[in-house]
Amino acid sequence: MSKRERNLRLHIMVNRDELATIQERMKEVDSCNQSAFIRKMALDRYAVNVDIAPARELISLQRRCVNNLAQIAKHAQTHNAYQVEITELQKGYAELWEQYSKLLKHLAKLVVL
Repeated sequence: MSKRERNLRLHIMVNRDELATIQERMKEVDSCNQSAFIRKMALDRYAVNVDIAPARELISLQRRCVNNLAQIAKHAQTHNAYQVEITELQKGYAELWEQYSKLLKHLAKLVVL
């Protein structure tokens, strides 16, 4: 257990009504991990349900674009064509991924995982 990020155990006792309330609130924010939910509530005093499906779709589309760019770059390198343009596109995608990473980190702070 020492290799875990959270290696200290915290034990709490609740009655049936309190447990029911906790489970009800977990359903409200669509959380199935009781430990994460209670930790989030204790540390941040709130838990929210954030629909991250649009962000996932955006990232999926971005990955496809990057794969297409990689294929184009490989073709361009083979034929020594458009190398400057390809390099600029690669830089642009790298900057875009950096912004996606920042967005996902902010979302992760909000969402109970």
